[in-house]
Amino acid sequence: MSFFKCTCSILAAVAVFSVAPAKADLIKLTIPTLPAPSLGAFMGPVIKAQKFDEQNGLDLTFQQKPTATYRTDFAAGTDQLGGSGTLLADVALLRDKGLKVTYLFNVFDFWATVVVPQDSGIKAITDLKGKTLTASLPTANFPMFRYLATLGGLDMSSVQLRNADSSALVPTAKSKRSDAVQLWEPAYTILVHGNHDFRSIDVMSQWTDKTKENAFPYLGISAQQAWVDQNKAIIPKLFATYQKASEFIKSHPQEAAILIAKSLNVGAPVIQDLLSSDRLRLNLYWAADNKGAADAVFKAAISEGYLKAVPTDGILYDPRK
Repeated sequence: MSFFKCTCSILAAVAVFSVAPAKADLIKLTIPTLPAPSLGAFMGPVIKAQKFDEQNGLDLTFQQKPTATYRTDFAAGTDQLGGSGTLLADVALLRDKGLKVTYLFNVFDFWATVVVPQDSGIKAITDLKGKTLTASLPTANFPMFRYLATLGGLDMSSVQLRNADSSALVPTAKSKRSDAVQLWEPAYTILVHGNHDFRSIDVMSQWTDKTKENAFPYLGISAQQAWVDQNKAIIPKLFATYQKASEFIKSHPQEAAILIAKSLNVGAPVIQDLLSSDRLRLNLYWAADNKGAADAVFKAAISEGYLKAVPTDGILYDPRK
């Protein structure tokens, strides 16, 4: 063996040896998420491709689970963390039932709309009176939409509601079997990208008008309180990982779109469209930093019968405590 080849072999061995301990020192965490195209599945591909978890001393495994399995496993404590944790369904509602869980930090603020065919006579939310509206009624998204629609002057009892699984909402809209369909992202962009057959009916403007809050806490990272108590040193590393991913998506939208689109099994231009809009509502902050907005969400949920009472203290994680 030549001296050059021998030297290269030694250097390669040293490189492997030097990397191995660093890998071994990483803290391994499994982050269950709802399946694509849930917003909870957005961050994982970016985090892993850019190794933002490793840069913060973590080795994250993102595990997609069906909605029922995800929620059952988290409620039972089988999963200590929830990567698609909604402030309402996965934290507040469980607190309502006496379970000790907490909302660590927000990743996506709430956004929703109603879509109707382009030639529909429905021009405003109040025009849904007497019409059929298809929505995924068991989701946390629907009661907040219902609250905003009520603020907009619609008597929801006058609407003929039809329930559908969230995965069926886009096909239902395309089939035009319902007068209107209630959607959120990324389903809305998947439906309308390159398609001018639909119009969107605004409901979001009601939030700021009513609450005077800009933030609208919706989906982020939730955790069992017992896990939080034992892993306070890890939580800032997890936040920093998501923060890097958030910054990357905003500063490199085309590259991020390719990574996300591949995991969602949709075209990259669809995700680029979403990232360039104001609909994604990617808004990372510690849960306790927008307590006023969270309280407004709780009060809205109570008014819709989704919650019985404002959740107990501790639901919003504060890293300063």
